[in-house]
Amino acid sequence: MKKKGEPTYLNGEPVREGDSIRIGDWEGVVESIIVEGCPHWAEYWRECTGEGVMLAGPAFGRLFTGFHNEDLILVRRNQK
Repeated sequence: MKKKGEPTYLNGEPVREGDSIRIGDWEGVVESIIVEGCPHWAEYWRECTGEGVMLAGPAFGRLFTGFHNEDLILVRRNQK
């Protein structure tokens, strides 16, 4: 269930670390959720341009994108 103010995908599903995702033709996982006040916010703020997710995948390495990127699709939840 979505909590108020919780980061979501474009379809409204909440974003979770470890989610398997697709962004365009690439597959990967959500490595970190980046919101103001999170651990390492200052480090990410220098590298990125606001709130979003850091993704990791074999085709692209690490990639930052906003929560509502139309190409960011939840494939399945991490089962751990």
